[in-house]
Amino acid sequence: MKEHDEKELWIRHKEYGEESAREALILRHMRTVKYIAGRMAIHVPPSVEINDLIGWGIMGLMDAIDKYDHRQDVKFATYASIRIRGAIIDQIRSLDWAPRSLRSMARKIGAAREKIRHEKGAEATVSEIAETLGASEEQIDDAIQQLQTAQILSLDDFLPSEDEGQEGRKQSIVINASAPHPGRLAEQSERVERLVQAILQLPDQQQKVLNLYYYEELTLKEIGAVLDVSESRVCQIHGAAMKRLRKVMQEED
Repeated sequence: MKEHDEKELWIRHKEYGEESAREALILRHMRTVKYIAGRMAIHVPPSVEINDLIGWGIMGLMDAIDKYDHRQDVKFATYASIRIRGAIIDQIRSLDWAPRSLRSMARKIGAAREKIRHEKGAEATVSEIAETLGASEEQIDDAIQQLQTAQILSLDDFLPSEDEGQEGRKQSIVINASAPHPGRLAEQSERVERLVQAILQLPDQQQKVLNLYYYEELTLKEIGAVLDVSESRVCQIHGAAMKRLRKVMQEED
């Protein structure tokens, strides 16, 4: 659909209240919903299906269409992407999916972190938490990974709209109004270099998943098709890669 055709739809919907125009706008931007849902699927609990994400995303899209002011100089694709992702995250956070054992472990890990931070004046490592709780590092690491998933934490905190290229996306992430201290920049540069080296030490399949997801920006389904594996297998590979990288970076720090 051409740009002037979409503008006409907005006028018909907003100024004349045509329901058919609203439905056309929803269909027009469904691909944005599917793209965002496909990208977020790798960061959600296994119990949440892609169709759930799409459904929540559609609710966010409809909310965005109803609240969007077509007279303002803001592209709808950009505005809708934020509303769609927000709607999905809100629904995931509202789910009481974590078992009681995980919630109990979360409290213990939090208490151990506070104790170690108070005693040593530094952030606790996985090995220190494990020693404090009398558990294995693997148990603690798995619990932390599940808790991070529950909080929807990832390297992909920004989703580009259809109108923004990859370079524009990267620039928008790094630009900051206040310039950081040179020492801070050097420290960050060293950390990035360590991360790059850690990624290069990963098994080939894990490197491919990270590249396809974070650089090529493919969805879970698309990555599965490229590697000829199931979507659940892609999630497992991604989780294993993030676990190894987290351990390496913690040991380096």
